[in-house]
Amino acid sequence: MIEKSKRIPFKSLALTGSLWVFSLFINFDFPIKAIALFGLIMAGFWIYSIYRDIPGAVFSPCLWRFKKSFNWILIAIILSLMFAIYSRIEDGLPAIPSKIGSFVIVAVLIGFIEEVVFRGFVQGGAQPWNQMGAIALASVSHAGYKAMLFVFPLQHLNNSALELFGYTFLAGLILGYSRHVTGSLWPAILAHCFFDFWLYMEQSSAPWWVW
Repeated sequence: MIEKSKRIPFKSLALTGSLWVFSLFINFDFPIKAIALFGLIMAGFWIYSIYRDIPGAVFSPCLWRFKKSFNWILIAIILSLMFAIYSRIEDGLPAIPSKIGSFVIVAVLIGFIEEVVFRGFVQGGAQPWNQMGAIALASVSHAGYKAMLFVFPLQHLNNSALELFGYTFLAGLILGYSRHVTGSLWPAILAHCFFDFWLYMEQSSAPWWVW
């Protein structure tokens, strides 16, 4: 009989696969888009399954405390600001936004949810298997999810999907390591939310890839 701790990486991998199916097919019209919706439903199933086996993967009280995380929060926000400014310049936008649009609230919420999913459920679900492996898995999971939004059908990007994968993967390693060191999700959450806030601050409506 396989021990529970040995089965948990499979659930994190299954959650990753479900999210990748969603991002890969969401840009199609129906009926192909139904494949994406099926992936989203399966992602919900695997999130519940990870929660059932390891409720502490996301909902442990210590993960929502700021203890030992202030320095990491500062580091993460500074890095996210630098990356957001770089991304804005790459997109032909001014480094400093000139106004605050209505979409920014949704952008921050998306960043929050993504960190709960990737640094929370994917990484937290794989930690009993291997701490460093869990960080890498969550980083690959998040990077693949982002990149696949733009490749099928092929979308125009200022950077290639491969470059987007690389940037997101490296950022994920830092954010995942912050969870490992501090035992808190806040450095990753605040960094991601601040990045999305700064990058999309002027948006008055959702970009095409927000559903």
